[in-house]
Amino acid sequence: MKLRFLARELTNVIVTTAGHINDDRVFFGMQLARRLPGPASRFVGYALGRLPGDASRAASAWLLGEETTAKSLVSSSSASSRLLGEIALNLGMLDAADRIADSLESAAQLRSRILWTQGNIDEAIRVLPDGKRRKRLSAERKSMSPGWWPGTDAHLIARPAHRSGIGPSSSLHVLTNSLPHTRSGYAYRSHLILTTLKDAGYQVAAVTRPSYPVTIGRLSQDAVESVDGIDYLRDVPLRPAATPTSRLADQAAWIADQALERHVDLLHTTTHYVNGLATGAAARAVGLPWVYEVRGVLEETWAAAGSTPADRIARRESQRFAMMRSKEIEVAAAADAVITLGETMREHLIAGGVPADAITLIPNSVSEAVVDTDVTRTPADMRRSLGLPGDGIWVGTAASIVGYEGLDDLVDAVILARSQGTDLRLLIAGDGVALPELRERAAVLGENAVFTGRVSQSQAIEYQLALDAIVVPRKDEPVCRLVTPIKPIEAMGLARPVVISDLPALRELVPDSAGVSTPPENPLKLAELLSELAADDTARARFGDNGRAHVLATRRWKEIGRRYGQVYSQLVGSDAR
Repeated sequence: MKLRFLARELTNVIVTTAGHINDDRVFFGMQLARRLPGPASRFVGYALGRLPGDASRAASAWLLGEETTAKSLVSSSSASSRLLGEIALNLGMLDAADRIADSLESAAQLRSRILWTQGNIDEAIRVLPDGKRRKRLSAERKSMSPGWWPGTDAHLIARPAHRSGIGPSSSLHVLTNSLPHTRSGYAYRSHLILTTLKDAGYQVAAVTRPSYPVTIGRLSQDAVESVDGIDYLRDVPLRPAATPTSRLADQAAWIADQALERHVDLLHTTTHYVNGLATGAAARAVGLPWVYEVRGVLEETWAAAGSTPADRIARRESQRFAMMRSKEIEVAAAADAVITLGETMREHLIAGGVPADAITLIPNSVSEAVVDTDVTRTPADMRRSLGLPGDGIWVGTAASIVGYEGLDDLVDAVILARSQGTDLRLLIAGDGVALPELRERAAVLGENAVFTGRVSQSQAIEYQLALDAIVVPRKDEPVCRLVTPIKPIEAMGLARPVVISDLPALRELVPDSAGVSTPPENPLKLAELLSELAADDTARARFGDNGRAHVLATRRWKEIGRRYGQVYSQLVGSDAR
């Protein structure tokens, strides 16, 4: 680790931490405790449990993953405190948070956070007194407003002459996060794009968002980190700008500097609109074309995080939802080319006003790590190698554990199937905000439910091979009808039968020969289908074989990834590889 860059990162941490503490120490303390490493977070939780008061006990239960207990304490408490209100808000208990805010003499910060969570941006700003938080939220609203883009006039230069078409183009990718610090589907897809282009002869590099990975509690080895020969450039300012708009302007200028220094031919970024604003402004400043890759639907993902159906409906009708949707479309329409993952997402963009001829479909595909996996080992053998019982029929997934994934319905389906005599067992690999509640829900299954927590990519493959069927039981939410996830593709590539919710984005991925669908949010139907599949070894083998054949023929990243070169060649006149 380079000492000079380490000092820069530590200065960034100190300045940022001091700013958060001065702004709102209660909120910062809660978030810090939740983001500590598991053992440290649990230690804080146990320590809080020894203190008197409902707020301390609720905070303890919240940190220890005992969300049912935490919710009960919040609901039954007659006490009022900022801490209790913040816990209620984090648990999705908006009515309780409102009640607590009403009882406090000074609750502007809590009231503003409640309103912001509900999507009422203007009111969230109005209730705050003049100060840093009001200034910050006002700037964030400005960044979402129609027509606003970061200013980079100081970097404006003449557009370079059009390329002659000799040799491959070079690209700079603007990412939210990356390997090795973040091991998510987003980071792996980004890395696959970069390595595929590099292997095809293109010059590539990537930059990550300002202050990353410091923002997730990690330190970079240097200003440039290389993973598999891919350079990831870290933008870690000594003193991060105070508002979102000024940070975006600084980021755009930094991207422009990197593009000039590396003599790139184009810029390429991904959702959401914040990345697009910085990248589009940098591209304008240095006269380069840019690509916007739409991997999700930000406003629908935010709406789906509502704690109740009523909350989710209210979010979709809110000011914040409308502004995010409008801004995403504005950014996509401004790009020189748009890439997205599936037909449902392409249709969504066209309906919003993005020109159809600007959009290229490059779907999720499997890496060579999946292709090269030995899929001949039986699930029972794989389980034994992982220290799990070979007996029973195991179902589950490896995924980010959030509410709209529908894993609560899978838990209920396994409970129902076992109550009717099927030896069905559950294995879920991964981590996420919904994990504590999911563990509590599955407690009745005892040793027949296994939750691994966060795993590496290679471990995720092993756990999926240990399953007799991989289930993707997504909720009937707009985000799930629109966005095509990678998990069903990976599951088919691993020769495992796939059970999906009957939603457009999932039906687009899984042919009838490779799996079965079931009505979303219907644990009884899911239990019946899983029981039938559990009793039919031949069907499971047939689905698995068909799925792998389908993926090897149509969804190998090695081939699919080359489409990026074709998009690039259209923009800069280089030869497609």
